[in-house]
Amino acid sequence: MKVDSKFFEQRWVRAIQAEFGAQGVLAVIRLLCSVYDSPEGYWRDWSAMDQAVLAGEVGMSVDDVGRLIDRLVDYGVINGDKLRRDHVVTSRTIQLEYIRQAGVARARRFDWKAHSLLPLEELLELGIAPAIIEDFDEEYGVPLPICRRAPERYPGFRQVRIRHRDPHTHIYRLRKIRL
Repeated sequence: MKVDSKFFEQRWVRAIQAEFGAQGVLAVIRLLCSVYDSPEGYWRDWSAMDQAVLAGEVGMSVDDVGRLIDRLVDYGVINGDKLRRDHVVTSRTIQLEYIRQAGVARARRFDWKAHSLLPLEELLELGIAPAIIEDFDEEYGVPLPICRRAPERYPGFRQVRIRHRDPHTHIYRLRKIRL
């Protein structure tokens, strides 16, 4: 969700304002900002304590914040399965907006295995595709061509693997071949 001049015109924001008032909209903005400001950038843990803190910040009761979160799940702003199963606030839209805000270059540095709702094909199209490689001897930052088996999948591009800060995680990206 992009918080900009069109934010208040979205249908779900207007529904939140109708049901919870200005405090509800403030709570949504605080929640989205806390997700984007988290160390991960595209998800954050959500517990009863976090719910109480948010309620105190915006002047709502804890029960009202719980109802607000349920309503955000109903409207598709937050992924309900991740919230119930893993106690994590995220959604597909939040993850795509994070990539747009941070830029693909910065987003590549993160481990997209944790709580990712984006399919691998979509991450590849965006230029992000994490993978685990067990035995790897090269230094950090050494690009390695890897697309030897299927170069026809990416005509005009070469897929390279860059070493990540985690010794077993590598990031794949596509580089345009200059002719």
